[in-house]
Amino acid sequence: MNIFISFDMEGIAGIDRFSDEIKQTKRYSDAIHAHVRAVVEGIQHSSRNDEVEHITIVDSHGEGKNLDYLLLSEMDPRIELISGYPRKDFMMTAIEGHDIAFFLGYHAGSGHHHGNMNHSYSTHFHRVTVNDIKVSEAMINQIVAKDYDVPVGLVIGDSGLYGQLILEGYMPYVEYVVTKESLGHNAVRHKNFALLRREIVEKVDKVLSKDIMSLPLGDIYAPYRVVVETNRTLHADKVEIVPGISRLDGYRVGFTAETGTELIDTLMTLEAMCRV
Repeated sequence: MNIFISFDMEGIAGIDRFSDEIKQTKRYSDAIHAHVRAVVEGIQHSSRNDEVEHITIVDSHGEGKNLDYLLLSEMDPRIELISGYPRKDFMMTAIEGHDIAFFLGYHAGSGHHHGNMNHSYSTHFHRVTVNDIKVSEAMINQIVAKDYDVPVGLVIGDSGLYGQLILEGYMPYVEYVVTKESLGHNAVRHKNFALLRREIVEKVDKVLSKDIMSLPLGDIYAPYRVVVETNRTLHADKVEIVPGISRLDGYRVGFTAETGTELIDTLMTLEAMCRV
C-alpha cells in the first residue's frame, strides 16, 4: 500500500495567521511537524502498517519549503518528501501510483464565514467555482486524485472546511479531524494537542482498516467548467491572455478542463500570474 499525504498549513492547530510562518518560525515549525508526526504514528499503529510500502508527503503550502527533510526521514524510513515551487500538479504532485490520499492542514475555501485564512488556491482569487459549485482546495484536489483512481480517505483541517465538506455534503464520506474552531479570518479556538493527536491516530487507523478500493472518488465530473473571480480587474487583465481563458466580466475569467490535472495546472498558472 502506498499512502499520499498532501500538506497545507492553514488548517494546522497552533497557527492562526499567514505571518506565523515568518514571525513565529519555531512555533510554526513545531506545530506543523507535530501534526505530521501524529499522522505517521497513526500509520505505524494501524493493523495494516506492515502493508504500507511508501509514504509520500507533498509540501503544498506557499513555496513548498515548510517541512524538514531530515526530521521527516527520522519519523519513518518509508517517507519521501516532495518540496519546492513551481512544479506540476502542485498540491497533488506524484499522486499516481498511490492507493489512498490524506489531506493534512487543509482549510475552508474562499469567502467562507468563520474560515481561518480561507482562500481557494490564491488570496488573489475572490471565488472559484467548478460546474457552478463554489470549491475549496480539498474539492479541487479530490478531482485530481480521481484522475488516478485514488480515493481521499481522511481530511485534517479547520472547522470551516468541516462545514463545507461534511455539513454541506460535498465530501460527507471522508473521515475528518477538526484541528481548531475558526472564529474568523485571523482568530481561532485551538484544540488541545493531546486530544487532537489521539483523534488523528485513531482516524488514520480507522481509514486504513476500510476496504480502500470501495471508497468514493467524488461527485464532480468532467467536463469541468471553471470560473475564477479575481480580487482586482488588473489580475483578470493579466490572466485573460492565457490561451483557453475567456474573459467573462471585469473580475471573472473562465475555462473548461477535461481532466483534474488540466484543471489544477491551469489554475496554478493563473495563480502564478496574479502573484506579480
